[in-house]
Amino acid sequence: MKKTLHNKSGTGKTLTLIGVFLLLLLAGGIAHGQSFTVTGRVTDGTNALPGVTILEKGTANGTSTDADGKFTLMVGTTNATLTLSFIGYKTVEVAVNNQTTLNINMQEDVTSLNEVVVTALGVQKDVKSLGYAVQKVDGNAIQKGREPNVINSLTGKVAGLEIRNQTDLFQDPGIRLRGATPLVVIDGVPSVDADIWKVNADDIESFDVLKGANASALYGSIGRNGAIMITTKRGNKAKTTVELNSSTMFQTGFIRIPEVQTTYGNGYNGQYAYVDGSGGGTEGGGWIWGPKLDQPDPSTPSGFWETTQFNSPIDELTGDRIPTPFLSRGRNNVQDFFRTGIISTNNISISSGNADGNFRVSVSNNYQKGIVPNSQLNNTSFGISGGYKLAKNLRADASLTYNRQYTDNFPETGYGPTNYLYNLVLWTGPDIDVNDLRNYWEKGNEGIQQRNYNKSWYNNPYFQANEFLRGYYKDNVFGQLKLDYSVMPGLDIMLRSGINQYSLNRSWKEPKSYVAYDYVSQGNFFLSTESNFNI
Repeated sequence: MKKTLHNKSGTGKTLTLIGVFLLLLLAGGIAHGQSFTVTGRVTDGTNALPGVTILEKGTANGTSTDADGKFTLMVGTTNATLTLSFIGYKTVEVAVNNQTTLNINMQEDVTSLNEVVVTALGVQKDVKSLGYAVQKVDGNAIQKGREPNVINSLTGKVAGLEIRNQTDLFQDPGIRLRGATPLVVIDGVPSVDADIWKVNADDIESFDVLKGANASALYGSIGRNGAIMITTKRGNKAKTTVELNSSTMFQTGFIRIPEVQTTYGNGYNGQYAYVDGSGGGTEGGGWIWGPKLDQPDPSTPSGFWETTQFNSPIDELTGDRIPTPFLSRGRNNVQDFFRTGIISTNNISISSGNADGNFRVSVSNNYQKGIVPNSQLNNTSFGISGGYKLAKNLRADASLTYNRQYTDNFPETGYGPTNYLYNLVLWTGPDIDVNDLRNYWEKGNEGIQQRNYNKSWYNNPYFQANEFLRGYYKDNVFGQLKLDYSVMPGLDIMLRSGINQYSLNRSWKEPKSYVAYDYVSQGNFFLSTESNFNI
C-alpha cells in the first residue's frame, strides 16, 4: 500500500515539474515575441552626436551612435527605457512606448562648468559668463599618452569633437566638430593650413574648443564651424624652471588583419607554373586560385607536388627552372613584412620670469619609425616666447616657433599599387614567402629590373620600400605679437598681429621597372614646391 502511494506521489511531482517547464517556455516565447528593434538619431538640436552611449535601462544591453548620430538597438520589451549618456551632455532617459523610430535631442551640461577658458579674442573668461559652448582640455592631459599628432590626444575628451585617427605614418587625422571642420587657432592666430604636426605637445598650455559660429564669429566665415584654440606655454613669474621630457612608444602594427585562404596558391583553374613573371599562360593571369598547396606526392624528392616557381634554381645544363615544392610558405607574409614602429620624443625647455616679465625657450624632436621598412619621419621644433611690462599700463607678449618636418620616404596609402597591405593580403598568394623577396634586383640587371613573382601587375614590396622614394620637407614659421593697454579697470585695448608661413618641397623617385596602373616605369623623378605666407 505504501509502495503504491509512493508511486502516485512521484508521478504527481513529475507532472508538476513538466507543467512548470512548459510555463517557463511559454513565458520565454512571449518575452521573445515582444522583443523588437529600435532605430533612431541623436543630435544636440542641430548637429549629430557620434559616440553617444545608449543602454536599455536595467540591463547590459546597449550600443552607441555612429558618425551620423544614428543607432540601432534590439530591446526586450515595448515598454523599455533607453538611457543616453555622453561627455559634456546631460544624461537622458527616453521611454520606447511602442515606437520603432526615435529622434532624441541632448543638452550640454553646463552646471558643473566653472573653469576659465580662452575666447576667440584671446581673453580669459569664466565659462558661465559666455553665451555659447566652450570646453577646455588641459595641456598636461595630452602629455601623459603620447601621440604622433597632438590632436589625436583629444579623442574622447571633448563633446561633439570627432577625431578620425589614422594608423598610417604621417597622415592627417580627420577633425570634425559637430559634424563640420573647425578652424585651428594658435595663440590667437588662425592656422589656415590646419597643420597640427607643427605644434609640439610639450609647448601646449591648453586646448579651448569653441563650438558654433557665435563662439568664433571674430574670424568671419573661416570660423563658422567653431574653432580649436591652442594656447602655448609662457614662463613662470616665480622661478626659473628647466624641464626635460623623454618618451618612447612602440607601434606593433595592425590591430586586425583580414583572414584570407591559405589552401590554394597562385594560378588559375587549378594550374600554375612560373615562366618569366609576365603573369600570362600557366602563371594564371594574376589569379590566386591555382593548385592546392601542401599536396603529398611520393614520386618527388620532397614528397610534395612540385612545379616551377619564381625562385626555382636554374639547371646549369639546360637553363630551365627546376621544379620545387608548392607549399604554403607565405601564411605569415603580413607579419613578416611589417616591423614594429617607434615613436621617440625628446624635449627640453627653460623658463623664468619676475614681476615685470617672463620668457620660455624650448627645443623638441619627434622621431617616428614607420611599420613599413625604410619609412620614417623627423619633426623638430624650436620655440621662444615671452612677455614684458613696457610701462605702467602697457604690456607686450610675443611668441615665435620654427618647425621642420622631414623624411626621405614615407609610404602612401589608399587603393592601388602603392598600398602594401592591399597587395600582400589580396594579391600575393600563400605560396609566395615575402622573405624570398628581400633580394629585390634581378641578378645581372641590378638597377634596371626588379625581381618578383609577377613583373606585369605587382611590385616587390622591398623594391617599393627601398627604391620608390617619396621625400617630404616642410619648414614652418609661426608666431604672434600682442600689446595690451589698460585704460581703466574693466577696460583694456588689445592690438595683436600674427605670422604663419610655410614652404613645402616634395620629391618622387620612381625607379625603372616600377609597376603603375597603366605603365611600367622607365625611371622618373619629380619635384614640387609650395609656399604660403599669411600675416
